[in-house]
Amino acid sequence: MKTSSLLFLASASLALAANGPANRGAVAGNNSAADTCGDCTQTCDGPCAVASTATTPVSLSAAAQTALLFQIEEERMAGELYRAFNAKWNLRPFAAIPQAEARHESMLKQLAGRAALTVPAAVAGRFVSPEVQQRYDALLALGLESADSALRAAAFVEEQDVADLRTLAATTDSADLKTIVSALEQASGHHLSAFTGLLAARGVTYVPQVLSAEDFAKLSASAPGHGKGAGMGAGMSGRGYRGGR
Repeated sequence: MKTSSLLFLASASLALAANGPANRGAVAGNNSAADTCGDCTQTCDGPCAVASTATTPVSLSAAAQTALLFQIEEERMAGELYRAFNAKWNLRPFAAIPQAEARHESMLKQLAGRAALTVPAAVAGRFVSPEVQQRYDALLALGLESADSALRAAAFVEEQDVADLRTLAATTDSADLKTIVSALEQASGHHLSAFTGLLAARGVTYVPQVLSAEDFAKLSASAPGHGKGAGMGAGMSGRGYRGGR
């Protein structure tokens, strides 16, 4: 597996900490309209529901297997980060979105089972992938600094999730895997919009760090509520797991 440059950690911390004032202590705007999550807890339906509940075996390439196991850990990482941020800052998206991340993880694990893959047992705060572990450690520390930093870190997680889901889709010809990945990418766009929308309501402009400004704008526009607050520049180009290309 190829991993992104170790500059990811420094770049993420610097870029995410650069915009807006720190908001330590009491959190303002916790019950504002911008604090909703759209359909962040909505389950997939139609072809996605069929693909995620099927039991027929699937055949995946070695690259797809590696990318799938990586993505399972990434979904778990997101849920753990958001629960930690919710315990610290009590913002509604952090209370609701972990439920969706747990479903995403479950859907991918079900598919891994169909591919006869063994998913490592989950241990809170610990990940098999060094890349995921680095992200978790850096983003957890950042998100516990202030409420705004937590929201920026979460937006970064969702951007990276979209990029990694696209990498996963590119490794396989499995129609079921592609269908599930497409649904998860849409959900990540909704989560991203929830986080950036709340940042905007708090007077903070979020500048995309992973996706292009154009791609970021499209994702935001497709989400319920049309998340606001996206800057027009793209930041670092690290994409996390890039194997199987």
